[in-house]
Amino acid sequence: MSILYIVRHGQSEGNIMGGFAGRVDYALSEKGKKQAALTAEFLSGVHLDAVLTSPLTRAVDTAKPIAARHGLDLVFRPELVEFDFGDWEGLPLAELEQRFPDAVPTWKNRLPEVACPHGESMADCYARAKRALAAITAEYAEKDICLVTHGALIKCMLCVLHGYPLSEIDRAIWANNASVTKVVCTGGQYTIEYEGYSDHMGDLVTGVSKALTGKK
Repeated sequence: MSILYIVRHGQSEGNIMGGFAGRVDYALSEKGKKQAALTAEFLSGVHLDAVLTSPLTRAVDTAKPIAARHGLDLVFRPELVEFDFGDWEGLPLAELEQRFPDAVPTWKNRLPEVACPHGESMADCYARAKRALAAITAEYAEKDICLVTHGALIKCMLCVLHGYPLSEIDRAIWANNASVTKVVCTGGQYTIEYEGYSDHMGDLVTGVSKALTGKK
């Protein structure tokens, strides 16, 4: 049996700016740093054998206090990087809507069909999430590990963990910043014990932009 704690990075400067952050290497905001500290405290009472992280700064700086609490070094995993938004990436929302008028409506209303110019498609990300989960649970069989990653990849991971096809990805939640999802893996089967837990952050909870999802 393996246990996975899947953590979304804390609020980043890109989250505050709006638009699609993707692989732009934004730092955590001041609130994001506080969220990361609270999540590290929340996870301080669980056993961890490893902390794996996306190489982007906002994920690394969320993972550091978790690893420090457990006396562990970070393990960098490129497959945990955020969705590649290609030409949509890093643009302020007004400029994004002007240059790519179909981008936000497609993202909000037809997520399985998203295919970013010079970036990933949602089908690519879903497949990457599925490969990452399979590879990591095989490599860390019988271990308890924390994965620190990003909103779009977590949504794809939750879709896989629930057994939903990509066409039903809207059934999976958008995880809040620094939220925690606990998954038990036994014999290749996944059981979600809780998902997107963020109550430990009190009034510091922040989520995915409603301007991009239409949801809180």
